[in-house]
Amino acid sequence: MDYDILLSALDKAENGPVLDEKTWDAEVIGKNFRETLKKFDIQLNKDDSYLTADDELADRLWEAGMELAVKTGVYCIDTKRHMQWNRDELEDILSRMPEEAVFGEGEDAVKISRRRPEEDSHVVIYGGPFGIPITEDIFIPFHEAYAREPLIEMFNMGTLLSTRGRMIRAGSPWEAVAAWQEKEMANEIRERAGRPGMAVGCVEISTTEIGELAGTTYGGYRPSDVHHFNFISEQKTAYHHLTKAAHFAHVGAKTEAYFNPMYGGFVGGGAGIALACVSGAITMQACYQGKLTDIGPTHVHISASTHPEVLRALQLGIQTLSRNAKFMTSPFIRPTAGTGTKEILFEVGALAVAGTVAGASYLDGVQSGGGTTTAGASPLEVLFVAKMAHAVEGMTRADAAPIVAWLVERYKDTQADAPVGKPFQELHDLDTLDPMPEWEKLYHEVIEKVNQEFNLGLTK
Repeated sequence: MDYDILLSALDKAENGPVLDEKTWDAEVIGKNFRETLKKFDIQLNKDDSYLTADDELADRLWEAGMELAVKTGVYCIDTKRHMQWNRDELEDILSRMPEEAVFGEGEDAVKISRRRPEEDSHVVIYGGPFGIPITEDIFIPFHEAYAREPLIEMFNMGTLLSTRGRMIRAGSPWEAVAAWQEKEMANEIRERAGRPGMAVGCVEISTTEIGELAGTTYGGYRPSDVHHFNFISEQKTAYHHLTKAAHFAHVGAKTEAYFNPMYGGFVGGGAGIALACVSGAITMQACYQGKLTDIGPTHVHISASTHPEVLRALQLGIQTLSRNAKFMTSPFIRPTAGTGTKEILFEVGALAVAGTVAGASYLDGVQSGGGTTTAGASPLEVLFVAKMAHAVEGMTRADAAPIVAWLVERYKDTQADAPVGKPFQELHDLDTLDPMPEWEKLYHEVIEKVNQEFNLGLTK
């Protein structure tokens, strides 16, 4: 992390023009998005392919995103200041981005590299139940089931519902207690899985800066783990995010920055989401300097990144970033269907294929069922992501587009009333951690169905 860029961002949060948040939402975001979409003629229609192969559109979207990033910048909700960068500043910041980063340690370390659309190179799988609520009693076996899968190269964790039997209150000492408990359990999970150097997403319980400062310290999480900060929609930050950025700079933490543009919100529909993916990534880099960029646009009604219109916009945003800058991106895979259903496999498979061929460097997921069910996730949906992604590495967008369309057709009409599925303990044996026969059979049936349709050679 470049320290001068960090200090400049902090200065802007303190000294930028004062602005009312309602004005930010309606004028700086809403009005500027509408005007920029019109100026650059950025359109996405419902009959367009789910996997765009229009390089001119992607490059035009990049120019639109850069211009919009200069106009909008970032809003700091604590100071009510408008943080702004000029084009030269943004281009300098983007030029300093790395094109690869190593997470984890020793034999378990993994390198993530920039990829471009249709590139025949490895997509890293960052798998786990991020955002899934989980009780203390099964936290370790639940996550061990993920960590021991070889296809999962880094693992993410769900969210503890309590700590030492007590309620976790954001911003309280209990957040610090929970952060340390999470770290202890993460280490035990890695040891049980025989992968002590594996990178783990942390501090997942960190609602405020207290959790991160408590967990990433002496004897705590390692700098080589995956440390998170995020935007508040749209393009807003807060002191606790900037505090994390300052802390990461001082401890040398490897980082992932993420944001979730809202489909149907101030940025508008599909074209607005595609533009938000670009302008948001640029401004977030200026604000935080994340090594990785995770983009999880979501539909305001069904809270999913797999919604057909959202998916179409997201893959275009990833193409644009991977073609025009050194971003190492991932779509955040958030389906509506719950685990244990065939629909969830179709949803995550569609986004895995689209993201891989669009140029994603890694794939982050799965937040099964929108993260609403306690322990409502399973490693099998992540394994399906991995198998689909690796099968299409190097495939052209034209060849991959029918695969995405076929998968979307099998879930798009179910999202408004998606199947809830079952929790982990009803789908896996808690002693062996193996999937129950019914869930494993359904998983294999979907793999076979995809193989029959597209001859991808997926293994069971």
